[in-house]
Amino acid sequence: MKQIIIFWNYFKNNEQEIINAFFLGINGDEIYGQFKKKLHNISKGIGFEITKPSNNQDKCRIIFTAYGHQNLFPKIIALENQAPLLEHFTVQAFIKPFENSEKYKNGNDAPTFYANYNLKISEIKIALLDYNTATKHIKISLYLSHYNEIKHFDDLKENIDWIVMQIIGEIAFHKHFKQIQLNQILPETNGLLSLIELPDLIDYLYKINSRKKTRQVQTK
Repeated sequence: MKQIIIFWNYFKNNEQEIINAFFLGINGDEIYGQFKKKLHNISKGIGFEITKPSNNQDKCRIIFTAYGHQNLFPKIIALENQAPLLEHFTVQAFIKPFENSEKYKNGNDAPTFYANYNLKISEIKIALLDYNTATKHIKISLYLSHYNEIKHFDDLKENIDWIVMQIIGEIAFHKHFKQIQLNQILPETNGLLSLIELPDLIDYLYKINSRKKTRQVQTK
């Protein structure tokens, strides 16, 4: 894909400028505009995240996402496969689940800053609305502490989808989710699960469905 080659040529030649722009704000608008234009020439539906290294020996990481849209998966894979050897970056296709979720389960996670409000993953609650045993599609209601204040922002759904994909991974997100309802959190949260428990909920639904199929086979 020609546009992917053009993107990586630009990226490789401007690694330090990209780091300075995204992390230090140096020529931020100019570099971000150039970066976004090159990426949108591949597809306007592709998103990204650039993360800092965890220590001085590690590289920054750029993660490309299709936000769960399967038609863009080949381009996301191509972006990773065609990436050159970079001095300051590693490249990742798709959002992967958290490697360690303990801090979210314990409530020790740092808040995510969104529209002047702090969102903590550990404080987000969910309720199961529907599970289609044939398609494996799940509908959930997701409860946010500041939903009434931020519900008018156009990119709220995109940001929430990103958070959910960090919990279960982008591939599983595409496989399972057709609808996520957003709501203001209730004063009483009994009966609601924590968002970080979503992988366990999906595993539970799979096991229940498998048991039903096994019983059906045994009764024939």
